[in-house]
Amino acid sequence: MKSHAATALRWLDFPWATLRWLLRGERCLDDFRTAFAATLGVDPVRVHLFGSGRAALHAYVASLGLPAGSEVLLPGYTCVVVPQVFDNLGLTLRYVDIEPGDFNPGAAAIADAIAPQTRLVLLPHNFGLCLQDIAGLRARFPDVVFVEDAAHAWGSRSADGRVAGTLGHAAFFSFEYSKPLSTGLGGALVVNDTAAWQPPAQHRPATSAVLRQALTLAWHRLVQTLPTPLLQAAKQLLRGPSRRLGVVADTPRAELQGDVQPDYALGLHPWSAALGTAQAQRAAEVWAARRGQADIYDRLLAALPPAQRPERAAGDVLLRYPLRLLPGSDREALTQALAREGIELGRWFDDVVHPHGSRRPGYRDGDCPVGEATAACIVNLPLGLHARLSRHQGQALQRALVTPEPRP
Repeated sequence: MKSHAATALRWLDFPWATLRWLLRGERCLDDFRTAFAATLGVDPVRVHLFGSGRAALHAYVASLGLPAGSEVLLPGYTCVVVPQVFDNLGLTLRYVDIEPGDFNPGAAAIADAIAPQTRLVLLPHNFGLCLQDIAGLRARFPDVVFVEDAAHAWGSRSADGRVAGTLGHAAFFSFEYSKPLSTGLGGALVVNDTAAWQPPAQHRPATSAVLRQALTLAWHRLVQTLPTPLLQAAKQLLRGPSRRLGVVADTPRAELQGDVQPDYALGLHPWSAALGTAQAQRAAEVWAARRGQADIYDRLLAALPPAQRPERAAGDVLLRYPLRLLPGSDREALTQALAREGIELGRWFDDVVHPHGSRRPGYRDGDCPVGEATAACIVNLPLGLHARLSRHQGQALQRALVTPEPRP
């Protein structure tokens, strides 16, 4: 219960991926493409691998050749790396607020927002909650390109049983540390309109960068295993050396601030692909674990008002279990109290354009009041193969969230 990252990884995956890479080399990329495509039920020719989800999105949008200034609609609750793609391509951004009690915009609100100048709409599946009626949007607006942000939604299905990532003209997935399938960094583009689409030229990440990603993944996996006292001791011991040696791999702050443009031409390393293959091959187990854990949270937190809990459909496979705290709740105190019980609270998304303090390209304060209010009170609980909730932790969670002590 201590980590929101590397949630589908097992220790055995690391040596297995290394052995597979040594034996198969470049063919690991085809292996992963085939295994990942099978989880979506699509032909592997429709799946293209990249060094990040944002690179996958950038490649597809750039291929459309939209004139500068063309309008793109985005959800008013997203990660900054998504609008940065469109901003870097010279496109105009406009945000659509999420629905009250939901974490995505509704199809009706999206339809109302589409204007004559709208050329592309980004459709989110935040936290793995599948946005519904994409088929209706496509039928009503045949001249608009609809792209799914499926970074959170590996395994989720729409109400009619269709797989998230196969509903729009295209979709991108992320394999970053905290995503449902993690290769450290990486991503995929699924092109649903044509199998003839070809990705742009790519270059491979340096071996040193892949090593940093592997060490970072191993740390996240270790966090899920160590007892809390040992974990705190390890953090104190390793924090300084790891940062001095550049062992920790993450998105540079300068990129989040929009000061530098990401390397959109970065490809996926074969070792990373081999690591992804192991996780893709046990997709059914990963999805079943997440659904079962979300059911447990549902039962433990059934007394919370519906607006605080996620409204899950039968086909949703959550990445995290999101909760809205009541106004006046002390989020920091709650985080510390549950940390003492070995439960790590996440704060995705802590801003309407996450993370807090980002440049928010194209966004003005007040554009999306529901998204802003949600960001101010959001917490989320971990899910995954290693997010096992003990009976004692379940009771602590109920006490903290359902019957919190009154504030003085």
